[in-house]
Amino acid sequence: MFGKLSLILLNWLLSKKESRVEFLPTSTKQVDISAIRRIIREKFPEGELYLSDATDYLLCSYDDIALFLAQDETNRQEYKAEHLDCDDFALRLAGQFSIPGWSALAFGLMWTEKHALNCFITENEELLFIEPQSDEIQDKLARWQGTQNRFILM
Repeated sequence: MFGKLSLILLNWLLSKKESRVEFLPTSTKQVDISAIRRIIREKFPEGELYLSDATDYLLCSYDDIALFLAQDETNRQEYKAEHLDCDDFALRLAGQFSIPGWSALAFGLMWTEKHALNCFITENEELLFIEPQSDEIQDKLARWQGTQNRFILM
């Protein structure tokens, strides 16, 4: 019985189409770590900043990010206080970008004094924000999200 149940479960899992992005980013504009640091510090002179790669970063095409978000299912998860809340949404979305072709992008996580969300740097060297629970791309943080950077990981 256990063997048959395991086989049924395996077949069911294999039948589920995994959510994945079917295209690669179009941007080819690269910047070094000092440019990334400068762009972030212009908007947030305070707060911790951790840049995990010492090499060049690939700047993000706004359209690529929007298309990626349209295919990603992070925002479709059901919010659950303390178990699937803002930090979990932001971590999951950042993880979705950790795939070949996308992992070199200047994309990361941000914590303010009130909220966790995602951020990225565009080809125009502008720091933008993504609310991972709604996929809204913003050029400014909303008051409810907080206004002070506590920590950015990119």
